[in-house]
Amino acid sequence: MASDLGSYIAIDAGGTRIRGYESVTATEFTGSGVTHTNSLALDLARNISAAIPDGITEVNTLVLSLAAIPQKAEERQLMAAALLQRVRFEKLVIASDTKAAALSGKSQADLTIAVGTGITALVNMPNDKFELTGHGYLIGDEASGFWIGRCGLNAALRANEGRGPDTSLLKTAIDFYQVPAKELADHLHQLSSPVGQVAAFAPSVVKAAQSGDAEALFIISQAANEIAVLIEVAIERANIKTVALVGGAIPHGELLHNQVLVASQGLNIAFISDSAEPLQGARKIAEETKLQSDLIVISSSLINTAIWSKLYLLSAQELLGRVAITQQESVAACVDLFADALASGKMIHTFGTGHSHLLAEEIFYRAGGLAAIYPILDERLMLHKEVVKGSQNERLPGLAQELVNQHPIASGDVVIVISNSGGNQVTIDLVKLAQGLGAKVIAITSVNHATSKSARSNAAEKIHQLADVVLDNSGVVGDALVQVAGSPMSAGPTSTVIGGALLQSVVVGTVAECLKRGIQPEIFLSSNLAGGDENNAAIFDKYRSLIDLYN
Repeated sequence: MASDLGSYIAIDAGGTRIRGYESVTATEFTGSGVTHTNSLALDLARNISAAIPDGITEVNTLVLSLAAIPQKAEERQLMAAALLQRVRFEKLVIASDTKAAALSGKSQADLTIAVGTGITALVNMPNDKFELTGHGYLIGDEASGFWIGRCGLNAALRANEGRGPDTSLLKTAIDFYQVPAKELADHLHQLSSPVGQVAAFAPSVVKAAQSGDAEALFIISQAANEIAVLIEVAIERANIKTVALVGGAIPHGELLHNQVLVASQGLNIAFISDSAEPLQGARKIAEETKLQSDLIVISSSLINTAIWSKLYLLSAQELLGRVAITQQESVAACVDLFADALASGKMIHTFGTGHSHLLAEEIFYRAGGLAAIYPILDERLMLHKEVVKGSQNERLPGLAQELVNQHPIASGDVVIVISNSGGNQVTIDLVKLAQGLGAKVIAITSVNHATSKSARSNAAEKIHQLADVVLDNSGVVGDALVQVAGSPMSAGPTSTVIGGALLQSVVVGTVAECLKRGIQPEIFLSSNLAGGDENNAAIFDKYRSLIDLYN
């Protein structure tokens, strides 16, 4: 899609949900809220990217209304670079959700208080502009949806243990989270998005208060008093006269809203009833460039060079963490195959073409590596000469048979076949030939690439469909992970990084499994350590007749 001059995406990203609007097709969309884990910048980029409709790939401006804004300029640039992997834009504009909400109403209030998963307050006077924030869920956010939900859950747990008054919130929490009372606390601590899911309990607290539950009524009363304190402070500091209460956790006319009106009686202020939504404010910011002058604006073309390098490292780290979870069963299956082979005196063979041959050598003759590893290496398929011809050779039928004829694969052995695309002829043929000889085959590949419509190979079968066990490196289609702004192509492949880590995880697991079976595994020692040469010489002597590369 070509970028229109005024095209934009406007997004309000809160802890419970994301709401967005894209001007290209004039469509609103939603997504999952953002919980801060290791990196707020990357967490925001990940969830925002997932929410943007598939057909939108390029716009002029991306406006974000955020409940929590990364504080460092470097982190904001990192977020911009990560978002650019999903949608191309010329500039990113960042505003607080309170600022966006204040801009959205027809009548702009002196003080806008936004109550959602978190809570913020913005004083916007002609000569005085400042924020009164909730300081985040870790140390503040009093009266927010998260705070109300947390207080309700705390009351429920205290009641269950006899440390607090009886409350209907206990049964409500049990029903809401579908766990027994004794498991409730552990369940909450293990939630994947705890802030949003605790905040989601806030409406249940309000409902209990409306039904007359004393503990719930006390919580809502406390929340109203906290909001009234914000108003008092704004009066003292800036002599405000008007207040707008906005956000999904304080619906107009409902209990918390009404309680705030009661708690604020006598403060001599007027409440503006115009609806104010951060998403509407974000749209206004995108459409009126003059509103962007006092906001954070990041040009995609001016992102610091170091940010792109950091994005690759952090993205690769995130991918490694993901495969540590998704490939756990496959790694365990590989460990069993390795241990079975070693226990029976069999060999482990490795094979890859092009850059995949690097992984074929990754666990061969390596400090900390197993002895009985035998790579299938053929110059016609490697990179140290005739590179272009090598790419052609890996597609040749019959070449795999020639390799097998020259390499001693036997029944009971394990053969690791490595191909990111999974569709080159020589790797497909080698899988079948090894299995025909009675060997177990492990494939290391990218299932994303192998199953993509963009893949070059249209082979009817791919190695992930044929192998006994598959280690999926989970890389993106095409392998290269990062598209730098201004470049038509991506850079930074991950198949070697992730493939190497997966292989070494199998080696470590195999050592543990062998010891569990009473087998002392033969492991190479660094030749740069005392005793290394002697340890390795003993291995060479034993395996010279089996592995000609040791001669």
